[in-house]
Amino acid sequence: MPKAAEQASDSCHTCASLKRFPKSLVEQSSEDPPDLVGISYVADVLKRNRQLIMVVRETVTSYTSTCFIKDEKLAFKRPSVVVRVDPAPGFRPLCDDSYLKKLNISIEIGRVRNQNKNPVADKAIAGLEDELLREERDDSPLSENTLVIATTRHNSRLRQRGLSSRELWTQRSQFTHEQLPISDMNLIREQHEARNKNYGFSEISKCSRPGRPIPDISIGDLVYLYTDRSKTQSRDRYLVVARDGEWCFIKKISVNQLRASSYKVKLSECYKVLNTISVHRNPRYSQNEYNKESDCDDYDEDSLPGPICDLPPARAEPPPILICENIDDVENLDEPTGQPDNSLERDLTHSKSSNEQDNKRVLRKRSELKTPARFKDFIAF
Repeated sequence: MPKAAEQASDSCHTCASLKRFPKSLVEQSSEDPPDLVGISYVADVLKRNRQLIMVVRETVTSYTSTCFIKDEKLAFKRPSVVVRVDPAPGFRPLCDDSYLKKLNISIEIGRVRNQNKNPVADKAIAGLEDELLREERDDSPLSENTLVIATTRHNSRLRQRGLSSRELWTQRSQFTHEQLPISDMNLIREQHEARNKNYGFSEISKCSRPGRPIPDISIGDLVYLYTDRSKTQSRDRYLVVARDGEWCFIKKISVNQLRASSYKVKLSECYKVLNTISVHRNPRYSQNEYNKESDCDDYDEDSLPGPICDLPPARAEPPPILICENIDDVENLDEPTGQPDNSLERDLTHSKSSNEQDNKRVLRKRSELKTPARFKDFIAF
């Protein structure tokens, strides 16, 4: 019984969308480093005290630029150079913006289903918020001078390499303004190697359990994502439409509608519901008849199944009903006689003749009635 309940639970889509999984090891990776300094940027918007701050950071030197914007509309959010942004509604139209195309600026949208889709921008916003807390401890709106001072201090702090973002960007000392012997290619290579070396320790520190196994997913399977579960909402159902190595492309199923947008996710980030429904076949049919496919309804008589033999016995006819007028006839029913019993026919003939006589008598009485001449001739009931 427990095995059957577990099997039914594993094949239930509602149970799969609400199932809770323990934390497991998540493999970390990064993209290829840029070829030069100053061609790769990230951008995001910081919302603080009903104000919007545009934050742009160079990915190699971490040099950050900030400015106030009025709203999140397209006309007020055209950064100088951006490579990766969040899939926010305000950033999506930038991919097809004619103004940015004239400047040869390409926009890259981070993966929607990836929680760590824009880590460099997130870290830049976290560092800027720390500087703002050191500068302004109250919740009053920021001024232009306050934002400039906080951004300058953020760029002047020393990084892991012993140099600040300002020194890496300008290649000059921020104290003596002397030129620093910095090679861009060595800087990019060292940064990429340090990130790859730290991934293993970062994975173990977040979770010591092993990673989830890669499921056997093919095109057309219904899958769920581990990270879609929340406290107030179950997981959404997705349909696998394509596969590319360790990646797959899925589309969301909303009620009975398949959405047009497709998402790129890793195979280890999703799981599918096991199909344990077995097909019960009729034992009277052979295996060849099930495997045979035909588009017409014409079959040979030999190929059709034979009649069912286990039929109930034929229903016997009820015995005739005898109507006796005298009690003496009832006593003599069990006595065998040589003549055929025609009592039922006589009773039916007698009842038919009596009914005809009654009908004639009723018609004769109605014909004898006359129209009353006075009111007293009417009979009141």
